[in-house]
Amino acid sequence: MDVLIANVDEIETPINESEIRQICDVTMRLEGIDRAGEVSVSIVDDETMRGLNREWRGIDRVTDVLSFQCDDALDAEDPDEPFELGDVILAPAQIALQAPEFDNDPADEFRLMLVHGLLHLIGYDHIVDDEAIVMEGHELEILREAARLRGADPAAVRLGPTTRHVDD
Repeated sequence: MDVLIANVDEIETPINESEIRQICDVTMRLEGIDRAGEVSVSIVDDETMRGLNREWRGIDRVTDVLSFQCDDALDAEDPDEPFELGDVILAPAQIALQAPEFDNDPADEFRLMLVHGLLHLIGYDHIVDDEAIVMEGHELEILREAARLRGADPAAVRLGPTTRHVDD
């Protein structure tokens, strides 16, 4: 999976580009997506994120992550044909601001929001509690594998009820 990272304003992120790519790779591998393709990850400021959230969701406030799906990686007419999964847009300042609410540090919250956005592109959702539980299980599995790969303790990874947003 090719990961295209756009950070035009050179906004500081709590994890580096190499780890962003690794998390994308882990997510695709654990989700069973082994086709050639690409995903875009954009890093934006709060003002840009608020504008995107207002334009695409009709919610006039900053949010942590937005996902825009292009191709369905699991439903391909030609599985040998490369695909474009979509775009994950992250607002590091908002992510860092909300991290303490979930008893998280900015880096772990950023990792979670990246995985959360990627899972939305794959087709997961969290509007219904049963779906949220499934999505959170996948998030936890992916984050634990990513922790293992970076030399951290996978057992230390935990999630709060971050995927169940009341306003979605």
